[in-house]
Amino acid sequence: MAGAAAQLSGQWSLVGRTGELRLLSGLLADPQSKGLVLAGPAGAGKTRLAAECLRQAATMGLPTAEVCASRAAAGLPFGAVAPLLPAGGWPEAEGNGGLDRADLLRRFAAALSERAAAGRLVLLVDDAHLLDDASATLIYQVASSGTVLLLVTVRTGERAPDPVLALWKDGLLGRLELDGLDGQAVQELLSDALAGRVDPGTVVRIAARCRGNVLFLRELVIGALQAGSLARDGGLWRLVGPL
Repeated sequence: MAGAAAQLSGQWSLVGRTGELRLLSGLLADPQSKGLVLAGPAGAGKTRLAAECLRQAATMGLPTAEVCASRAAAGLPFGAVAPLLPAGGWPEAEGNGGLDRADLLRRFAAALSERAAAGRLVLLVDDAHLLDDASATLIYQVASSGTVLLLVTVRTGERAPDPVLALWKDGLLGRLELDGLDGQAVQELLSDALAGRVDPGTVVRIAARCRGNVLFLRELVIGALQAGSLARDGGLWRLVGPL
């Protein structure tokens, strides 16, 4: 089943999120909306859902941009938002060796204005809990201005910079907690990924083990296929060995 496992290593379909997608579509259509924070544990599908909203925005002709925070860039002021700065690069350092934050803010705002020339900019900030403080402050200021529609993902249980926490605590953005997929959604996702019907008992066992977490679900299925524990039997995919 190595071939089947390899085919499943790519991006899976987005299922079980009809309500969330409807909410995000409403935000795109609302000129007064400032955006939304998607919160949940690792593997809940926050980034996948936000990326789908970004795709919808592009389909509507709206300009889009993405900021991907990381631990590697967290130690560099404005490191996360650097790709949005003009091609001219960073301003000259001040005499004390620090960066001119006011100048960076102006450059950042100008870059966003240029991107939004064709319509309201939709900006995805992924893993915002990993933002450096300077980038987090800029994102908060952007949210306060209301000129950009923000989609922000944060991982629950992780410490986030104060400006990120303030996004929903100050009422600038709404916050949506992503729960795990229910059994029906797990069944639909498995059937789609495996391109065939799945034994109901197998669905129950896998759903109980992954607890609705999409990332864990995918890894369980790929691992079971590689181990030969998940196989097509009598026209159905079923577990024929231990997970």
